[in-house]
Amino acid sequence: MAKAKEEFGGAGSLEDELSCPICLGLYRNPVSLSCGHSFCKQCIQKALGTQQQSKAPYTCPMCKFHLGPILELQKNFQLCSIVEAFLATTSKGQQDQGSAEGKKEMVPCDFCLDWSQPAVKTCLICDASLCQAHLNKHNAKASQQDHVLVEVGAGSTAEERRCLEHSRLLECYCQDDGQYICVLCSVAGRHKGHSIITLKEAHDKQLGELSDMVTQLQEHKSTLATTLEELQRSEDQLKTNMKTVTSQLQNVFDKMKTEIIQKEKKILSDIQSDEKKQLADITKVKKEMEQRRDEAVQHLQSFQKMREQPDIFLFFKQFKLAKDRIASQNFGVSGTDVAVVQLDHTRINCYQHLMQDFMGRLDSLLQDVHREWPALTRQLRTADPERTTASRGVQ
Repeated sequence: MAKAKEEFGGAGSLEDELSCPICLGLYRNPVSLSCGHSFCKQCIQKALGTQQQSKAPYTCPMCKFHLGPILELQKNFQLCSIVEAFLATTSKGQQDQGSAEGKKEMVPCDFCLDWSQPAVKTCLICDASLCQAHLNKHNAKASQQDHVLVEVGAGSTAEERRCLEHSRLLECYCQDDGQYICVLCSVAGRHKGHSIITLKEAHDKQLGELSDMVTQLQEHKSTLATTLEELQRSEDQLKTNMKTVTSQLQNVFDKMKTEIIQKEKKILSDIQSDEKKQLADITKVKKEMEQRRDEAVQHLQSFQKMREQPDIFLFFKQFKLAKDRIASQNFGVSGTDVAVVQLDHTRINCYQHLMQDFMGRLDSLLQDVHREWPALTRQLRTADPERTTASRGVQ
C-alpha cells in the first residue's frame, strides 16, 4: 500500500478523485456527459431515468447543465484505464505489505533453555536478547543498572552504539573532537591524550546547556510576548484614533457641505424672488400699455367715422366730445427699470480666489493632523521585537 501511495501521490486522495459522485465508489464502466463530468454508466442511467419520469429536462447531477433531449453517454476510456491501474497497484501493494509482515521473524531469548520465549529487549553490554522474565532478572542486579537496552532487532540502531574501529560500545565522549568513542579509542586510538569524559558526564553537561538554552528561549518568548502585546495595543490605539479622526473630519465636511448647500439655496431663492417681482411689475405695466393702446385704436376708429359725417352740426358736436375724452385720458408711455445681475470675469475671479484661499486654509489645518502620525510611527518602531530585545539585554 505504501508503494501504491508513492506512485499515485497518496492512495486516499486518488481514490476520492476516482470515485463516482453518485455511488461514491470507484468508477465502474465510467461514461462522460457533454458538460465533462463522469459517472458510472449504471448510476447516471438511473439518475436520468428518474428525471425522465418526473418529466424534467435532462441535467447533469453535478453542475445542473442542460443536456438536451438527445443523450450520448460516451465511455471514458482514459478514466477506465486509470481506475484499472489503481486497483492493480493497490492490490500489489497490499500483497507486498502482507508478505513483509509474514517475513518478520521472532528473535528468541538467549537465556531460555527448554523453550525459547520471544525477546523484548537487547542488552548491548551483555550482547544478549532477553525475554520479559529474564529482562526483569537482568534489571534486578545492581551491577547491570547502567546497561544499555534497545529494542529487539534494532539493527542499525545497535550498530550505531558501537565503535566502527574497535567494535566496542561507545562509553566515552571526547570533548576536544565532540565525538562519542569507546575506551580503546581514548587509550590507544586517535583520541589518546584528549579530554575524555564518560557519557554520563557528557550527558549532565549537555543537560546543563539544554537548561540554559531553555531559560534563554523562555526569556525570548516572554520578551516577544510582551512586544506583541505592545504592538497589539498600538494597533488598537491606531485604529481607534483613525476612527475618531475620520468621524470628526466627516462631521466637519458634512457641516461644510450643509452650509454651502443652504447658502446656495438662499442665493438662488433670492434671485428667483427678485425675478418674480420684476416680472410682476413688467406684467402690470404691459397691461396698462395694452389698455391705452386699445383706447387709442378706438379713438382712431371714431375719428375715421367722423370724417364721413355729412352733417356739420353733428360733426362739431361729436368732435368736441371726442376731444374732451382724449384730453381726460393718459396715453403716455411708462416703463420699468430691470435690475440686470451679471457675473463678470472680475467677480468670477474673486470667487475663485476666495475658494482657493479657503482650500489652502483647510489643507493647512489637515496637515496639523498629519503631523501627529509620525509620532505614532516612531512609537511603533520602538516596539519592534529586535529593538526591544536588544534594549532589554537579551542575548
